[in-house]
Amino acid sequence: MQIAISSILVLAGLTAAQPAMLLAADTPTTASAQEAAVRNDFSFVRYRADYQVRANASNVKTESYEVLLKTKAAVEKFSQIRLSYSEKMETLEVISAYTLTADGQRHDVAPDRIYTQESYSSASAPLYADRKVRVIVFSNLAPGSRVVYELRRTQNTPYFPDYFGLWETFSVFDQFDDAEVNLHAPADLPMHVFTRGVEGGNTPQVRDGQAHWHWRYQRSDPLKAQNWSANSWTFSPTIMASTYREWPQLAKAYQLKAGEAAKVTPAIQTLADQITNGISDRREQTAALYRWVAQNIRYVAVYLGNGGLEPNPAQSILDNHYGDCKDHVVLLEALLAAKGIDSSPVLIGMDEGPVLPTVPLLGRFNHAITYVPEFKLYLDSTNPWARFGQLPGADLGAPVLLTREAKLARTPDNDELRNNTSLSVDFEFDKSGNMRGQTERNLGEVDEIDLRGYFSHINQQNQTRVEETIMASSGIDGRGKIVMQGDPLNLKKQFGYSYRFKAEDYVDFSVVGGMTVPTPPGGKSFRTLYSTTSAPTNETPFYCTAQHYDETYRLQLPAGVPIIAIPKNQKFSNAAGQYQVEWQLKGQQVVVNHRLQMNAIRGKDALCQPQDYPAFRALFQQVRRGFRGQVVYGELSNAALNKAGG
Repeated sequence: MQIAISSILVLAGLTAAQPAMLLAADTPTTASAQEAAVRNDFSFVRYRADYQVRANASNVKTESYEVLLKTKAAVEKFSQIRLSYSEKMETLEVISAYTLTADGQRHDVAPDRIYTQESYSSASAPLYADRKVRVIVFSNLAPGSRVVYELRRTQNTPYFPDYFGLWETFSVFDQFDDAEVNLHAPADLPMHVFTRGVEGGNTPQVRDGQAHWHWRYQRSDPLKAQNWSANSWTFSPTIMASTYREWPQLAKAYQLKAGEAAKVTPAIQTLADQITNGISDRREQTAALYRWVAQNIRYVAVYLGNGGLEPNPAQSILDNHYGDCKDHVVLLEALLAAKGIDSSPVLIGMDEGPVLPTVPLLGRFNHAITYVPEFKLYLDSTNPWARFGQLPGADLGAPVLLTREAKLARTPDNDELRNNTSLSVDFEFDKSGNMRGQTERNLGEVDEIDLRGYFSHINQQNQTRVEETIMASSGIDGRGKIVMQGDPLNLKKQFGYSYRFKAEDYVDFSVVGGMTVPTPPGGKSFRTLYSTTSAPTNETPFYCTAQHYDETYRLQLPAGVPIIAIPKNQKFSNAAGQYQVEWQLKGQQVVVNHRLQMNAIRGKDALCQPQDYPAFRALFQQVRRGFRGQVVYGELSNAALNKAGG
């Protein structure tokens, strides 16, 4: 489970660019998006996929869909079907497409309503216009109608020599009345198969030199949306097939082309020498080269060459000053090599969790980063906000393929050392009930990377609006100011910030009252975690990572205002983690510290299971109770007189 507490600057409408998922090959085929299906907006009346694999591992896939649209949301979703493909590696034909209305009328899609577009990524970098999108526009749609279409994808060249991969996942959040998958391949072509939750086995029938697999699946009652869920393929019915037996085969196949691209040219040698001029330490040289690529090579989500799997030559990337993740890796590899520092491309499933499929499938990896064995460091230069040695959260705790060494490895854990949040907040009140204070955030690595991106978007034109939005998100009627601690664009130094705030008439000290610790303006508090466990049960596995939160609040009440009582300390622990809150009274100052440690119950390499969910729910319930504690203040004699006078 990866808990996400909304960043203050996301609330302010600022975003930071993140690398896209580019290594798209045999990614899991799911016939719909989970977020739409959980509302049961539509159902698959029929789905069929037929794969015919050739001796060289190229293939033809014919797929047909009949989808019942139940709501207006489904009508909107299916009014256009957009189909991406690689122009250099495959052809995509629309065999038929039509709408079937509720009363049985058929409306064929007109030929001019089936057209081809540049993908957004290719249009943004026309030099590398390889990726296309075929668009089908359906008419006469209404709740109760059906969209029916059939496609043929012909892959003329395998992604890698002798490689074929099939990955079909039937999300448990979708309704399938009738689903069927067929695989046909030469009997002498190695095929390693894994299935779960479908009819049909892993052993083929062989006839006339051809191996045939046949699978079927039905689900009439889709699972409701769950609070927490890992990727659907980890628990949904699935079919996987690969001509590769072991993961290192993928690494070797990728390296064949990637290694050629990382050639050190005279221009690259000159640049490497310029960047490292005056730096003799090899680690510092590596850091300088990494920072240069991260901040000077524009990240563009383009699908290049071999269907998005073959990087461009390092020199061409340098000439254009932009590229995708693979290109970043190639250029950094060449610059490092120019200084005699070895590195390896790394294939990684960005934000895909800690589990690998049973059979090797390229679609498990969607991103490329760099590994420097001399320093045992992973680097992701596509993220311009990560300091040397840091990785964004989506890259942490992930199984990876080191392609140069042709072996599996794992990035550093997404644990409490990197994924921690610490708050220090001061509230000072005067006798009139006005409040002023400051929020200080001690940023862990993951937060620092994210917030560098967010703060880099703040300028003189939008800063006031951002500050107002931050204050409003805390629920406090007041005003505040951001104080940056460092430059978000300077990757040589740590970055942080504080937020100073004021609010008038926040509390009335003339009466006896109780005050909970205010929500910290400019900070993200774990006090709201219980809302993520609103459902009493969770029926799917979910990601489990160790996380640590530490929040200290100091409330300074004015002299002359009696502090009648503060809550007792409390402590709670179970398998999910430990929570404790400690209260202290120091004269007119109340100090409270909340600490939460969350555990990866089943270890860093495993998913948490549905039976683990209640422990997290119980832990977060204690957090909710702990933050309900109130400081009781005021003159009791006044309260008694008021009572007697009534």
